[in-house]
Amino acid sequence: MFVKLAIRNVRRQIRNYLIYFITVVLSIALLFAVNNLSYSDRIQSLSELSTDIRSMFTMVTVLSCLVTALVLSYATGFMLKLRRREFGMYLTLGMTRRNIQTLFVCETGLLMGFALVVGMGFGLVIFQLVAALFASILEIPFAISAYSLEGVFLTIGVSIGLFLLSTLASRRYLRKVTVSELLKEPSVQKSEKHPVLWCILSVLTLVGFIICLIITYRSLMAAFHNQDGVELLLWLAVDLLMVFLTHFTWSRTLAGMLLRSKRLKNRGTNTVVLRGLSEKMTVNSLLIGALATLLVFSVAMSNVAFSEKVYTDLTIEKECPYDVMALVDLSVKQEISMDEGKKIIERYSPITEEQEFSLYSLGEATLCSTIMGYKEMGMTDLFMPLSQFNTLLTGCGYEPVSLEDEYLLITDIQGICDIDFSNKPVIINGQTYTWAGSSKAYPDFARRLFVYFVVPDRAVDRMDAAYIGAAYTLENHRPDAEALRKDLSWMEQTGDGIEEKNNYAIQEYWRIYNMANAGTLIIGALYISTVFVCMALAILSVKVLSTLEDERRRFAVLYRLGADAKMQKTALFQQIGAFFFMPFMLPLLMTVPIGTIFGEVYEIWNLPGLSGQRAMQTSVIIALAITGIYALYFIITYRVASEAIGDGVFGSGEHVND
Repeated sequence: MFVKLAIRNVRRQIRNYLIYFITVVLSIALLFAVNNLSYSDRIQSLSELSTDIRSMFTMVTVLSCLVTALVLSYATGFMLKLRRREFGMYLTLGMTRRNIQTLFVCETGLLMGFALVVGMGFGLVIFQLVAALFASILEIPFAISAYSLEGVFLTIGVSIGLFLLSTLASRRYLRKVTVSELLKEPSVQKSEKHPVLWCILSVLTLVGFIICLIITYRSLMAAFHNQDGVELLLWLAVDLLMVFLTHFTWSRTLAGMLLRSKRLKNRGTNTVVLRGLSEKMTVNSLLIGALATLLVFSVAMSNVAFSEKVYTDLTIEKECPYDVMALVDLSVKQEISMDEGKKIIERYSPITEEQEFSLYSLGEATLCSTIMGYKEMGMTDLFMPLSQFNTLLTGCGYEPVSLEDEYLLITDIQGICDIDFSNKPVIINGQTYTWAGSSKAYPDFARRLFVYFVVPDRAVDRMDAAYIGAAYTLENHRPDAEALRKDLSWMEQTGDGIEEKNNYAIQEYWRIYNMANAGTLIIGALYISTVFVCMALAILSVKVLSTLEDERRRFAVLYRLGADAKMQKTALFQQIGAFFFMPFMLPLLMTVPIGTIFGEVYEIWNLPGLSGQRAMQTSVIIALAITGIYALYFIITYRVASEAIGDGVFGSGEHVND
């Protein structure tokens, strides 16, 4: 009996359930795609290279489940309150609370079951698209990916868990609510008091937000120079708070202030539109502030995701500039010598070019003593001859360096670059060499070494070599990197146990490792951003549809006053559009400064591939994508509201019941 009644109710309430259904379908589809990708053979093999990949996928899944559970609980509460009169009538007609709870669970269960089937079907397509994106990031050929039973079962399990959570919330509400509360009319919130005060607060929060953005920008530039992100994170949190406060105050102020303009409110149906926006201001303003904050976060996350791929491409060439690079510490016994390592490499690919280099030492720490903690670590000054450094540089496409009785500090740490060595000359073989500057812009030729110094060749004539190295260019630039690295490694007993040792950096292995992490971050960021945007829009849609009964009365009055169907639909379109636009305005505008900031950051990092126009194009693409999702939810919400209110109101000569 309950199943038949539930089916009838779902059919009758299909318009009200539509947004709920679409949101559940999208959530399940995205969850299905990510779960299948996380259990795919490619991700399983990459997880062996980096445990961060599995952790990131797990974190993404957990976070999205929490957000989805929150929104589904909100939507379930909306459906309960929307049908409170119906449930109140059931109670007065003799149905028990347990009967009503069972009926509602059957209805939502039917919807969840159907949404699970449709969502997983849609997820099959999304999974292939995500797999294609991941293959593109890794720069490997794309093949149709097999679906994982673990991913399927995990999606089903999570969906059932979300359904049970929403069921518990609905049962609790139906168990405690009284019949009088179910049957009584909802209270209408009065107009906002102290409109002038709220107007002043709106202006102050907007000015405060702009000031915070300026301070955050300066903190961002300083953080990338000093590698200190604590202050930056603090200001980013303040920015999000200011986004919330700005939308909170403006949503309470704007409609009320516009209503004070007689010229504006007397034009067409503006009075109806503005009063509709003014009702329940406190609830709406809190909601708009929270959703705007969520959308700004999504915009920033999406920018990070799109920029990560190019950034990783450029940094790989800097951190491992040749196909294979070797660096051997001569003070430590090696299981694999340079000659043996070269023979192993040639088994995987012929070597077309080899460039040898050395790092020399006097056994002193004259220069390193300037760097806090380095002398205590037992580090000594290491010197590379200028000719060898320039040979390595020109092989990577860089201009050679010129030095005359000078030394150049090379490091990959910004804090060391910022140290002033101008009063720190060094005497080598009776010749004084002064500081020519410090740089972290050059490729990393001496991996694992924090700092070394480039000097003219004559300065190392009487020094002993502390490290020897070689840069190899291979005929096959993409050998079997995992197998090659394994053959070039050995296990060694240390004080902390058995550790893997390796003197070689393989560009292809480095590329796979970094691209796998970058791909996981990109997909995770895009996934979370999409979930956040969809959930925010679902809440907006539910909020609009929850006031349909009041809107029917308002538009019935408009009809009696002579407004035709076109005028009423225009008023409804404007009212819903304004409500949707409020939390969307600032996140959309934020794409411009975010794009500008990303461009400058990558210029600081000497990564011109993402500067200027490229970063702005990325932001525009993100803005268009979010606008598309926004338009989809807005159109659906408007159509549902228009049909619901139009039954007996729009242009038919019929009236709603008084």
